[in-house]
Amino acid sequence: MKRIIIICSVMLLAAGFLSCASSSAPAGSRVEFYPSNANISPVYKITKDGNVMFLAGSVHVLRDNDFPLPEAFDYAFSASDILVIETDIDQMEDPEIQQHLLYSSFFTDGRTLSSVLSPQTFALLSQACNDYGFPINENVMNLKPSMVVNILTVMQIQELGFAKTGVDEFYYNKAKNENKPVDFLESIQSQINIITTMGEGYEDEYVLYSLQDMDSTEDSIQAMVFEWKNGITSLAEESITELIAEWPMLYRSMLTDRHDEWFPQLDKFLASGKTHFVIAGFLHLPGPYGLLQYLENSGCTVEQIAVR
Repeated sequence: MKRIIIICSVMLLAAGFLSCASSSAPAGSRVEFYPSNANISPVYKITKDGNVMFLAGSVHVLRDNDFPLPEAFDYAFSASDILVIETDIDQMEDPEIQQHLLYSSFFTDGRTLSSVLSPQTFALLSQACNDYGFPINENVMNLKPSMVVNILTVMQIQELGFAKTGVDEFYYNKAKNENKPVDFLESIQSQINIITTMGEGYEDEYVLYSLQDMDSTEDSIQAMVFEWKNGITSLAEESITELIAEWPMLYRSMLTDRHDEWFPQLDKFLASGKTHFVIAGFLHLPGPYGLLQYLENSGCTVEQIAVR
C-alpha cells in the first residue's frame, strides 16, 4: 500500500515533464449512468438544482497500453463547456518556475541528507540510489530527502513504461486545440511546495516509509491503474485509511488542506450555469473527506458514467 501513496505523490511532479499521449472515443456510443457505488468508470456526473458538472479521477502518468482511455472521458469532455485540471501544466516550461523547483529541492541552510537522516536510514537510501545508478555524490547530498525519493520513484515508474503523460495533460492539450476554456484548482507553486516539503521535520521516518515495499512497485501500480480504469475505489480507500492512521500530516498536505481550497470552487462551478469537467488525481475522489463525499453531503446527485 505504501508504494501507491508515494507513487501518487510523485506523479504530481512527473506529469509536468513527460510527453503527451493521444486518444479518441468512437462516435455513436451509448451513455449510461449508475449509482456512485457501481464499478463502471472513473468519471462521474454531478447534478444539483438542474446544474451539471462532470468529475473524473486521473492517473497523471500512463503507459502506451493504457490508451485509449475509458470512453466516458471523451463523453464528459464533449458535454462540457470548461475543462478544469489541478494546475497549469504549461507553467512547468517557464524558466522561472523551473528555477523555483530547483531551488526548493535543495537544502539552503547547511543541512544535508546525512545530517537529517540516521546512519542506518542514510545507508539504506544510498543503497537504493546505487541500485538505480543514482549515487549520492556531493551535489545529491544537498537534495531534500523527499526529492531523492521522488527521483527514485520516477526512475522506477519509467522503467515500467510510465513515460506517457496521463489524463490531465491529454485533455488539457485537447482543450487548447479546440479552443475550449481551461481553469485550474491550484497554482503550480503550491504543487511544487507539496512535493518539496514532504517529510519535512520527520525526514528519517519518511524515507524509511518510502523505501519499504520498493520491490512491489510493479504489482502496486498495475493494481492501481486497473482499479482506476474500471472505476473501482477499494485500493484508493485503503491507501487513504492508511494515510489517516499512520501519516496524518501527509494526509493533510496531500489531500485535506487542498480540498479545503477546492470545495468552494466546486460549488462555484455547479452554480455557474456552465458545465465544467473537473479532472483530479484519483486519490482525491473517495474517502471521508474526498470530493465525492463532499458533493454528496452538499445535496448533489452523484452517478458514475459508462459509455457502451
